[in-house]
Amino acid sequence: MKRMNDENVLIPVIASTLLMGMIIVFVIYFIILYRKKQRNFQQERDAFKQALLKTEIEIKEQTLGNVSRELHDNLGQIAALVKINLSILKIEKEPENELLLNDSIGLLKNLITDIKDLSLSLKGENLNRFGLIKMAEIDFKRCHNMGKFKILFEHEFNEEDLAFEKQIFVYRMIQEIFNNILNHARATEVKVQIRSNLNQTTLKVQDNGVGFDTAQQAKGSGLMNLEERCRLINAELNLKSEVGLGTSITIQINSNAS
Repeated sequence: MKRMNDENVLIPVIASTLLMGMIIVFVIYFIILYRKKQRNFQQERDAFKQALLKTEIEIKEQTLGNVSRELHDNLGQIAALVKINLSILKIEKEPENELLLNDSIGLLKNLITDIKDLSLSLKGENLNRFGLIKMAEIDFKRCHNMGKFKILFEHEFNEEDLAFEKQIFVYRMIQEIFNNILNHARATEVKVQIRSNLNQTTLKVQDNGVGFDTAQQAKGSGLMNLEERCRLINAELNLKSEVGLGTSITIQINSNAS
């Protein structure tokens, strides 16, 4: 009788243990399956983001390439023809007229140079040809020629540390930042640093301009463009500015991030 009672107790215990084991196995299987689906979803999302990034780059670079060709083939040629016509123009002997003609030829010469440099900076193919540092130096030289401010450029950058698509973004962000400085900062000196390693690339731009109150001033299109570009390449944007103390922008790009 006692043995039967023991068996009656043992059977439910075994059944409960088996049932609990099956539930645990099912839960573990469900967790594994869920995590696998999560990984697949993340991979698909990353692939989509990469495809979107590539498409956006191609569209923007194609547009800028068209503008570059228009500047070089049309405006550049027109300015060159005007310079030639002025060079062969016969001027009366009045010194004022001759001085004015020479000044006009000099201005046109500078204009042609600026058009060529601008055309070069807009065409994304040239970034692949000359590299990020050289293209940045070309833009800095053009800004320097305007006589607006002094530029100090430091770099320790290896192109192999950062994918070419992201280099395009870095270059366009440099142009966006300098456009903002030219239009708003009233700076006399700008410091630029580009540093990279296998894990991270850092762009830092500091100016000694008028600055602004980040808590009060609404975001302009330039800052919004920077934020959008950073979002597309998973970069971190850090902006610091104070009224009268200039502005500092630091952008950190994870080289291995999608």
